[in-house]
Amino acid sequence: MIAPDELLAVLKSAVESLGWTDQGSSENEIKARVPWSAFVWDHDVTISILPNSAVRAQSKSMYKENFYDFGRNKKYVAQLFARVEQMTGTQSRRIS
Repeated sequence: MIAPDELLAVLKSAVESLGWTDQGSSENEIKARVPWSAFVWDHDVTISILPNSAVRAQSKSMYKENFYDFGRNKKYVAQLFARVEQMTGTQSRRIS
């Protein structure tokens, strides 16, 4: 388990190492942007630190015109948690 006072720094570091852009942070939330690439539009990821150091991450396309994301939003959330696990050597508890 990651200490509560270290969690924000770990999440910011994970965002940076994934090549995402920090769009603004507070003590319990990070807004990041996944840059566009061929055939993939920008996606915004919101990472919230909840009580008891639980983390919730949500990814959405920046553009309302994208009706179907082809699994990209789920993939970005999984990438974030996988990177945090890799960096810390801890395993996330997943809630479906």
